[in-house]
Amino acid sequence: MKILRILTAIVSPLLLLPGTSRAAAVIIWPVDPKIAATERATALWIENKGNEPITMQVRTLRWSQGPQGDLYDDQDEIVASPPIAVIPAGERQMIRVLRRERPAVAANDQTGPGERSYRLLIDEIPTANAPNASRLPAAELAVQMRYSVPLFTYAGSVTAAKPELTATVERSGSGRTLAIRNTGMLHARLVDIRTADDKKTSLASGLAGYVLAGQTMRWPVPDGVPDTSQIIANVNGADQRLAAR
Repeated sequence: MKILRILTAIVSPLLLLPGTSRAAAVIIWPVDPKIAATERATALWIENKGNEPITMQVRTLRWSQGPQGDLYDDQDEIVASPPIAVIPAGERQMIRVLRRERPAVAANDQTGPGERSYRLLIDEIPTANAPNASRLPAAELAVQMRYSVPLFTYAGSVTAAKPELTATVERSGSGRTLAIRNTGMLHARLVDIRTADDKKTSLASGLAGYVLAGQTMRWPVPDGVPDTSQIIANVNGADQRLAAR
């Protein structure tokens, strides 16, 4: 299995706001697609707000996390149809994201029971490369703009599932890091990680990232923040004080 690290710039669809010069030509929604246990597919829409046709390629990668951060693997559980689309100016294209079969939940699955995580990489291919795009290896594909959209699929009910987060400040030769571990059964989407004191010192502003179920992610700790500081973050849409460990 090939493990991919995405080295090119990844633009979150949440940043596609009016006034963003190049990226504003493409609008992608929803920004948080899901495939429920009772569903076999979901729809992803790509709209071309520019004045010229664009060619978009959609790839689906298995998403996990390790000591060095996010990891992306080739997989064949989830496919996009069509994988490549030419979208005329002012028009939109629906991409069906299909689950080939409902996966059994393995005992050692890195995500929570019933939840699996993927990334949809949506690449805008320069017109000159578009005719040969399907024959280019993914690592060699010339990309004009890349968008990364998280996708979560479920094999069972997650009504009672939730992230369970603990925060620890770790020390190493390169400095201090805030380690946030998720021992819950559902992913955590973190926004605006900050201290809970009067200073509200920011550790990661805006969308900080995700902590998948059963995984740990890390962020640098600025100078002046005590190791014992309580941490607050917006977790899946609501502020939450993270338990210290």
